[in-house]
Order: sequence, then structure tokens, then C-alpha cells
Amino acid sequence: MKKLNIELGHLVKEYRNKKAMTQLELSEKLGYDTPQFVSIIERGLAKVPLNVLGQLIVLLGIPERKVTKLLTTAYQLEVQKEIATGKTKVVNS
Repeated sequence: MKKLNIELGHLVKEYRNKKAMTQLELSEKLGYDTPQFVSIIERGLAKVPLNVLGQLIVLLGIPERKVTKLLTTAYQLEVQKEIATGKTKVVNS
């Protein structure tokens, strides 16, 4: 999921820059007093809460389809990995 956080962070930064908005301005629109929250998201250091992701989609004009595609691809890969791990445990027991 780290890769997903990084990809979402890059997307947020890209669209924030397109809107010519600073990290502080975006943070304030999200209800934060400092730019640290946006900085952490943009660097991919934290998972973006889904409700915040919804706000970012609206505030920055990020195409929702682009975000949902990133999310579903990442979760699909994670599910497949977990299923494969489970199968391996049964085969090796």
C-alpha cells in the first residue's frame, strides 16, 4: 500500500500545483492550521482518509475515476497477494 500512498500523494501535488494553491492554503481548506498534513500526504508518508480524499477531489478538481482506479488496482493486488499467501500455507502444511 506504500506505493498507493505515493501515487495518491503525487496526484494531490500535481492538481494542487495546477490550482496554484500552496500547501498551507489547501490545509486550511481542509480545516488544518499548518501545511504539515498536506506535506505528509504529498510525500506518500500517510494513508489519505477516504473522507479527506473526497474533499481533495472536489477542492482540486481531481478526476474521481482516476482516484478510484488507483484505489481498486492497489486493493485488488493486495487481495490477490493475501489469497496466494493463504493457498501457500495450506499446500505447505
